[in-house]
Amino acid sequence: MTVETRPRTEKRTETQPEKPSRSWREWAADYDKYVYGTVGVALFLFVWWLANTTGLLDPKFLTPPQNIVTALVDGFSADGKLGRQVLPSLRRGLAGFLIATVLGIFLGILVGSVRTLDKLFEPILNFFRNLSILALFPVFLLFFGIGEESKIAIVAWAAFWPIFINTTNAVKGVEKILVNAARTLGAGRVYIFTRIVLPAAFPNIFPGLRLGASHAFTALVAAEYLGATEGLGIYIRSAQEGYQIPAMYSGIVVLGIIGVTLNLVLAGIEKRVTGWQLGITSR
Repeated sequence: MTVETRPRTEKRTETQPEKPSRSWREWAADYDKYVYGTVGVALFLFVWWLANTTGLLDPKFLTPPQNIVTALVDGFSADGKLGRQVLPSLRRGLAGFLIATVLGIFLGILVGSVRTLDKLFEPILNFFRNLSILALFPVFLLFFGIGEESKIAIVAWAAFWPIFINTTNAVKGVEKILVNAARTLGAGRVYIFTRIVLPAAFPNIFPGLRLGASHAFTALVAAEYLGATEGLGIYIRSAQEGYQIPAMYSGIVVLGIIGVTLNLVLAGIEKRVTGWQLGITSR
């Protein structure tokens, strides 16, 4: 009697290759910007504190960093005076920046695309963009009064020129070989403009947006001096007049944090939108 035995089938478990562990040098290469930035800020604060401690700097004029941190905490928690000034300044700064972005990109594309307009208005544009924003304060007050409109207009004017100039140069600087190749293949003007010129110019527009945002919040403080009753500019000025030096510096720090945050947001948007051209894969 023979017993038939079936061949045993062994189950094969597919094992995925293990990912090699990353060395500390690879981690350092990815995060060196943050590490160096953190070390740089810590070193700056330490030198600042040391200069106050040793008497090299007079605390009456440059408050030690720990006193500014205390003033920041008190301004947002204890009395809340500083916290109440952030929203009005944000509203004015972002409104002016948005207006400048729309007008700057639209007019920049228009002037950069039509060479006749570029040649026609170049002397006038050069004249206005070189005018000091401080010299134009009476003009803004004359046209818009001392209300919110004049402050937003000042911010928009300051932010408009970097956006407009960068957009104009970006459109004008598109490689001719791309346009000529599209024309050779029979593409029309609308197709060339929307599919070639704008995508090629878009990455070079973002530096103007980031610079415009910086100019917007720089001009915001001066704009709030014109009859405003609330805002970071008024808070800084009132603290200085009352000789509340830590509070004055805390307002300056908040204004700087807002500017840095807006710049980081725009940099993130730039990376997302223009990553295809920069060779970056966004996830």
